[in-house]
Amino acid sequence: MSSEAQNRPRAININQLLNPEPELHHHSHHPSSYVQGRHLRLSPPRMPTMSVQGMLHQNFDHSSHDLNPPIMPRERSVICSPAAMASDPISYPHPLEMNYSSWQTSERASSRIAASASVIKPESLNLEQRDEQALSKRKAPDVEDAEEPPRSKRKLLERLPSGTSQRVGFPSKKRREVAESNGYAPNVLYKLHDKQGDSPYTASPAEMPDKANVALELQTSRCMSSKYKNEQHLPRCVACTRRWAGDTCRFQALRSIYRNSNGNIMGFSFQEQPTPAMSMKFPNVWNTSLEMSHIQEIKKVIAEALLPTLREELAHVSKKEVICRPRELEVRATCDTCLTSIFSCSWMCRNCGREACAVCFEQVENITVEPENATPDDLQALQARRENHANGNPFFLSCIKRTDHGAKDFSPVTRFSKGELEGIIHTMEGLQLLSPAHANPHSAAPSAASPLSNDSEATLTSNGGEISSHDILRFRDNELTEEIFRPIWAKGEPILVTDVGPKLKVDWTPEYFITKYGQDTCLIVECQSDDLSKRVTVGDFFRDFGSYQGRELCWKLKDWPPTTDFKNDFSQAVPMPNYVRRDGVLNIASHFPSNTVGPDLGPKMYNANANLEEVNNKGSTRLHMDMADAVNILTYAAPRPDGSEGCAAWDIFRAEDSDKLRLFLRAKYSLTSLDPIHSQQVYVEDDARRELWLEHGVKSYRIYQTAGQAVFIPAGCAHQVRNLSDCIKVAIDFVSPENIHRCERLTREFRDLNQKRAWKEDVLQLRAMMFFCWISCCQQEEKLKASIS
Repeated sequence: MSSEAQNRPRAININQLLNPEPELHHHSHHPSSYVQGRHLRLSPPRMPTMSVQGMLHQNFDHSSHDLNPPIMPRERSVICSPAAMASDPISYPHPLEMNYSSWQTSERASSRIAASASVIKPESLNLEQRDEQALSKRKAPDVEDAEEPPRSKRKLLERLPSGTSQRVGFPSKKRREVAESNGYAPNVLYKLHDKQGDSPYTASPAEMPDKANVALELQTSRCMSSKYKNEQHLPRCVACTRRWAGDTCRFQALRSIYRNSNGNIMGFSFQEQPTPAMSMKFPNVWNTSLEMSHIQEIKKVIAEALLPTLREELAHVSKKEVICRPRELEVRATCDTCLTSIFSCSWMCRNCGREACAVCFEQVENITVEPENATPDDLQALQARRENHANGNPFFLSCIKRTDHGAKDFSPVTRFSKGELEGIIHTMEGLQLLSPAHANPHSAAPSAASPLSNDSEATLTSNGGEISSHDILRFRDNELTEEIFRPIWAKGEPILVTDVGPKLKVDWTPEYFITKYGQDTCLIVECQSDDLSKRVTVGDFFRDFGSYQGRELCWKLKDWPPTTDFKNDFSQAVPMPNYVRRDGVLNIASHFPSNTVGPDLGPKMYNANANLEEVNNKGSTRLHMDMADAVNILTYAAPRPDGSEGCAAWDIFRAEDSDKLRLFLRAKYSLTSLDPIHSQQVYVEDDARRELWLEHGVKSYRIYQTAGQAVFIPAGCAHQVRNLSDCIKVAIDFVSPENIHRCERLTREFRDLNQKRAWKEDVLQLRAMMFFCWISCCQQEEKLKASIS
């Protein structure tokens, strides 16, 4: 995402724990205040005390949102009330106790990765023995299908009077609302069949009992609650049996249970009718007036990008036995395999509750479904595909009771109603008929607005020295208009903007931070290594700025401080505010509802020493790619060791050169990682850049950024940074209409990588973001029309 994305906290990689390898071992510095997956937004009342191993098997319901919050493994983010926090005291890991080298670079940490470390290997797979010290301390029987509630809940359960209707983790008000909306009887009944020999447990359709002789009960508690813990024929979801910290029960408010007159379970079913849509709190105020022209431009772009997905979902809704799940507002749902955010066309295992995106479910079908009239060769090929997939991802088919699930165990899931989809699709198709195909209003800017005009003060500068580099377009802040910006940005070219510094009101200097925050503690990380970090005071870190004598290590501090004052000051100073600001009228992300778990796009602060190594330099930020557009402002740069003006050296590569760049990196550095760019292992030094140009004809935009200058980095452009002096930078991510297609391509790339090694979650949620933006724009359009009439 932002240009400093490599500094973000990492999620524990299960493959690293089971089979340690040199690749993808990244260092995390300062944990982000947002955590990947199901994540709570409350601050703890005390300092963290738990280690990472303890964190892996505790059932936390809350996470930190303090200045230096610990990384908490999460699968989906949960918003919890203060009352719930008071009733369930917990402890948090102190950053110094955490093994940061185990966390993958990412904006938020996912508990699906971390908690998978405690998953028992399926019986059908013959894998190497796990390193028990690297995993949870809990014994295997305690991990799998545990009968007792998590330890953090036991005392609370014991305090509840017998027979109470209160259930931990699901407020009574919410239970009533769900029960009231469940006034119909589902059409399909499932029964859990006991394991016979080598055959797995499975929940398959069964004959519907006489409804006059059964009671239908909506599951309003977690699978492992005292209400259900003694039920032998009721499958428990993976979130409950594995005690995934922060994850919510997959079957709660979704599954109904049939009991006979004796109270015994006869079977269960799932929601087959759409539930009433939950209210979303869309923004009503932007940085400037949201005009009809803004709305129409955004809607045209979204319709073109989202319409194919919605058509697929319309066909998905019509499938048999489809399960209707309410659209999550308090959590971010992700595919349990590839970590892509789930928006449409998903599938859920009826046994364990794992949810798979359409692509992952297609792979489940490919390795578990026998072809009709299969020959011995067909069956042998199927087994070979399954074994080959298991070697790369041994937990891909993991289900309950140490067994595997297959395609027959999954049911289609939708978060839409058919009528809702038909209405949106009809509107989008009508909008496309009114405008030419692929008409991007931003790319149609007249050529007269080109910055290359002699009348413009924009200049082309080449700072590449003897190493060939592209010329970077350079503008003063007051001369860069939307008419100039749009066609350049649509082509995916970076831009350098000067004279931004005077717009900053806060004194972004080391002296200011020493005076205001000098006694605060912070975690800093060494740039050249992957595993060296220490805790110091803010004053100690900034007091060293500009003093190079005797310095042996290069330290950096990221994501500090996240206070509102700094964010507001930065937002007032950014160039192209309609695009960049969190409330910018042309920022697709500005329409995200406030009562949902949206992406953390910044602004974020990056402070780092000069990187003066001459040999094996790893830079301040290694080569990587961001999932969204970004702008980075250098707010302060100390003089260089020779007394010259301080700066940061950037190399930004064109998106169309990415494949050639990957080819060069694999050969040059003998990389065995899945992707030499996304793995963030390399800083391409000067000699290597020269080789890259001579061998592949690929060169970068070389930029020397000084204080008060802003660098715009389009989504999909690989880039790296090396501080040539001690620097303070601030970056923010945004999603522009021009680059939606590039963001989609990057989402697919990360999804493909996660198929083989789960390491980076889809925190951008691009499709959900576009959908919310569409709904918001439609609402604002109606308001504007009503005000005019």
